[in-house]
Amino acid sequence: MRGEPKPDWKDFLALVLAAYSLLLPPLLAVLGALLLFTLLLGLLR
Repeated sequence: MRGEPKPDWKDFLALVLAAYSLLLPPLLAVLGALLLFTLLLGLLR
């Protein structure tokens, strides 16, 4: 049995991109909600 091949940087990049695509929508939703909230507070003042 050969030693396991080292994880390739392409595999790492694919993993990062997958995590990014999973985490981006909720993050954008939260940021958008915060922005909307601050805008509403600014308008109400």
